[in-house]
Amino acid sequence: MQLKYNLDGDNMNGILLIDKPKGYSSHDVVAVLRGILKTKKIGHTGTLDPDATGLLVLGINNGTKIMKYLNNDEKKYTATICIGQSTDTLDKTGTILEEKEVNELSNVDDVINSFKGIYTQTPPMYSAIKYKGKRLYEYARKGITIEDIPSRDINVFDIKRISDILYKDNKAFFDYTVHASKGLYVRTLSYDIGKKLNYPSHNYDLRRTKAGIFNLKDSYTLEAIKEGNYKILSLADALQSMNTLILPEELTHHIKNGMAISLKYFKNHALTKIVDKDNNLLAIYDKHPISPKMKAQNIFYKD
Repeated sequence: MQLKYNLDGDNMNGILLIDKPKGYSSHDVVAVLRGILKTKKIGHTGTLDPDATGLLVLGINNGTKIMKYLNNDEKKYTATICIGQSTDTLDKTGTILEEKEVNELSNVDDVINSFKGIYTQTPPMYSAIKYKGKRLYEYARKGITIEDIPSRDINVFDIKRISDILYKDNKAFFDYTVHASKGLYVRTLSYDIGKKLNYPSHNYDLRRTKAGIFNLKDSYTLEAIKEGNYKILSLADALQSMNTLILPEELTHHIKNGMAISLKYFKNHALTKIVDKDNNLLAIYDKHPISPKMKAQNIFYKD
């Protein structure tokens, strides 16, 4: 990946990868960075719970304009599950609902492996999913349980146990990794794993390690950013998996004014980023629904 060096405040445009610390909500991280980077236009994709850590992808200034193209990215996580105790939040921050002594677990790997493929999951009550105009956690905090939360199909590409099983205080703990499509709640997955093992359970720890093309190893801590030790990923490089068209001179006027462009310039007639010779993102084009042309969805063109 090509990394572009930092600029100041509102002149900074691109994607910043953060290693979110425990105890911070995703919104908290954005608030902190607005102060450090001296710009208000910061957004994120793929919310992490306050108790979770790991990769958080943020758009800075014009970087916020490409967030919607990153929202469908696959994710990878490392999780620790606690078998023998369930909570109302499905993680260790919640109130204990049920306990059952665990002496020895059997068929653990078979149960874990059974979640590969299409996994139908119901989002937890303590989540930001909207139901009739309100976030589910708003109902949960008032003690209201919604019985008809719409379920969703998640594609689990890979899942496996990566540690021995630790038996402690009448409970069992182990680590696992999961690679899945957009929308997975690992808290719910840990609960469902326990349910298949015939025990109450909750997610004890969670760390996101990958989101689309972005890796945790390329991220920065808040402390490093405060010290100025970070780099911004350019808009074009953040969209490196998208089709690319280097701007032909005859299209300059079209791009500048957001006009439609003939399909002959595009490969596969699919969503395409248009860049200049220096790989600066100028526009994103998509197939026009009723004409044989491609139409601008987002304009970044500058004279």
